[in-house]
Amino acid sequence: MINILQSRIDDRDRFGERPKIGEVTTEEGEFRLKWPTDYYSVIQDFGANPEIYAQWGLPGHEGLDIRAPYNTNVYACAAGKVYMVNDTPDNHSYGRHVRIQHPEGYRTVYAHMKLLDVKLGDEIEARQVIGLADSTGNSSGSHLHLTLKKDGATESGETNYPNDELVPTPFMLLPDVEGGFKPAPIKYPWPLTKCLVGLNARADGLFDEYDYQVINVTKMEAVKVGSDISETAILKLREINSSLYIMARLYYPLDQRKVEPEEWAERALPDVARMVDKGVDYFEVHQSPNLQSEGWSYAWYSGIDFGRWWLDVVNMLKDRFPGVKYGFPGLSPGGQVEGQRMDAAAFLEGAEAALTAADWIGVNCFWSSPQEMKSDGYGMYYRYYRKRFPYQLLFITEFGNVSDQVDLQAKGKEYVKYYEQLRNETGIGAAFANILYSPSGYTTMQWRMEDGGFTPIPMEVSKWDG
Repeated sequence: MINILQSRIDDRDRFGERPKIGEVTTEEGEFRLKWPTDYYSVIQDFGANPEIYAQWGLPGHEGLDIRAPYNTNVYACAAGKVYMVNDTPDNHSYGRHVRIQHPEGYRTVYAHMKLLDVKLGDEIEARQVIGLADSTGNSSGSHLHLTLKKDGATESGETNYPNDELVPTPFMLLPDVEGGFKPAPIKYPWPLTKCLVGLNARADGLFDEYDYQVINVTKMEAVKVGSDISETAILKLREINSSLYIMARLYYPLDQRKVEPEEWAERALPDVARMVDKGVDYFEVHQSPNLQSEGWSYAWYSGIDFGRWWLDVVNMLKDRFPGVKYGFPGLSPGGQVEGQRMDAAAFLEGAEAALTAADWIGVNCFWSSPQEMKSDGYGMYYRYYRKRFPYQLLFITEFGNVSDQVDLQAKGKEYVKYYEQLRNETGIGAAFANILYSPSGYTTMQWRMEDGGFTPIPMEVSKWDG
């Protein structure tokens, strides 16, 4: 068991660095801890940041901070009996928390919770839901603090921490090890669990015969349209392929002002009604909200602000159309660009409550070279989302090679490889390339020319029989 754990840690597999202080080891058949959330990453290790915890007489952080977005499940790590319940959010540094007694003197503490689903004296099974995650007590962001104790461990020298606190890591079981658990499968909107080959439609919402020809020749399985698409265009797309999956982006310019959720939702409702009537039921709500041009720095100032705005809009739309699936929009990927873009990772973290509540999540993936196409920060950026949101259905709502130094035939060949890569990726519904046609902009990414002729991109894609 120790060798297995060490190899995972050496590979930086989910746990991060193995703590170097207060370590204990276990043998097969002894006490084990199952993972207490649905998100397999550690935010703060045991023993970390000693300069912070010295004020409390601790050599470092006395537990594991484990990723647990707001309002998500917290599970008991092992069977036992509840011996303490604190259901007050602000009278303890742990906030709302639960303590469970286990065999052989082991105890676990689950801190910073929103809702407790157990009471004093309850007998608990391993992986039983004991409450929901939050950020109560001494905490600045939703997560689960897990502490492991063993009666007498400090006195016996098993740990150099006070209060019998042990490092939990050697006891932990991950979902893919024997004795663990397997996550529920991600639900797709169609029977086959495969990523569909998709294309973003015209930027101006209009369609002509040349556009339909591109979709027909390339045998597109999915098309993403704008909120201004006509009913006639939807019907024409259905004629080309009766099983064509159509997603719509709800987008309305903000005109450099703060638009309240009520105003935005009121504007969207007629478009949603019109498209739902024609069988469209997946909607991306807004686009690239971490860009200044799309609302950052005047309509909202952070991911937290946008997440609240997005949830308000979606709740209003759901009141009218409860069966529709609403997606969190793809972000402009990359770091902070003053006056232009908020760092995507920081924006994503702030908006986490909205992302976990979303029916699905959009991801934008762009690159400028074959090497970037294969990189997690560019073409494979969806992998970052998958780690953060393991149970959410993802859609790559925009992708493409943005370089003006790469010819369109080469881009077409890259797109075929990209579609092939995504075909059997778990939990990706469809990938929509940019872009069928735009009367302005996107000059290095278009699939057809102004006169209706095809660029080399769709010609290469049409050769693929995948």
